[in-house]
Amino acid sequence: MRRAAPALALLLLLAGCSSTDATTETSSTSSSPSPSASPSASKPAFNPCSGLAAGPLGRALREKVRETTGTADNPRCAFLPVAKGGPTLNVTYLEFGGDFDKAFAAMGQIKGRVSDVRIPGATAARVVVHASRKVVLVTGFVQVHGLIETVNAIQLAPYDAGTMRDATEAVMRTLVATAP
Repeated sequence: MRRAAPALALLLLLAGCSSTDATTETSSTSSSPSPSASPSASKPAFNPCSGLAAGPLGRALREKVRETTGTADNPRCAFLPVAKGGPTLNVTYLEFGGDFDKAFAAMGQIKGRVSDVRIPGATAARVVVHASRKVVLVTGFVQVHGLIETVNAIQLAPYDAGTMRDATEAVMRTLVATAP
């Protein structure tokens, strides 16, 4: 199995949670977030989360989350827990014209269960689930043409790894449906 991606994903999540970005608080009955690239003078920055919302995502995670979208100059796409110890989800992306399998292999050993996922419209998709007694980390990678989007989801025990995986895959399907 492979080890690097969940560790990297955890670092990204922790770094994202400590940011001072603008936050839009929403419960699991609201709508729409935004973020993750550098803005251009002629158009707003691409937001991989434009089709996501805290309400539906909270229902998928079975816990309320709040959306953090960052600023126009520093967009961000994160869904943070409302309750202490609740799930956290972060979306990032990379423009990449290469082969998905080669990019994935370049990450080295990744600890966790790696599975290919079929998502209509995706060039490729893969999920890694790493669960321990104290935490579950789910990382989803989805490629649409030259864009690879990464979904990192984490929750402390007690957790439901199946719910975290299902929510991550639901986010991946939305990302494919709303990709440029």
